[in-house]
Amino acid sequence: MQDKRHRQEQILDVIGNGDVGTQDALIKALEAAGVVTTQSTLSKDLREMGIGKVPVAGGFRYAVPSNGPIRMEGAPLLHRELTDFVDEVDGAGNTLVLKTLTGHAQGVCEAIDQAAWPEVVGTLAGENTIFILCRSDDALADVRERIARLKT
Repeated sequence: MQDKRHRQEQILDVIGNGDVGTQDALIKALEAAGVVTTQSTLSKDLREMGIGKVPVAGGFRYAVPSNGPIRMEGAPLLHRELTDFVDEVDGAGNTLVLKTLTGHAQGVCEAIDQAAWPEVVGTLAGENTIFILCRSDDALADVRERIARLKT
């Protein structure tokens, strides 16, 4: 996680100090700052951090969202994954079950794992189903409520 955090801090620095309009230009600027990354990793970072392009004279450039500081891990990614891909939430005992669109369970599960909720013992994902083992029935209720809040 240290490398990821450093890379994401450098992304913020480069975007904040320059007029970067393409991923190629961003990758080159990061390399100049001593951070070597791939286009795939950069795309994931930008998506997770909520960074997008904004119109400027002559085209578009990357910009940091103006609606507050970026949390580099957890909430933006988790909110998007839950909102876009989770169809159903159910549970029994201390196991919460999420149904997702086919092929998206593992991405949602990874976002939940990255959130590192103390109520969660572990997760398991298939193609369209995620099992979340909670520490207790009460913990399941807390996680279910948190997921419901994040989905809205």
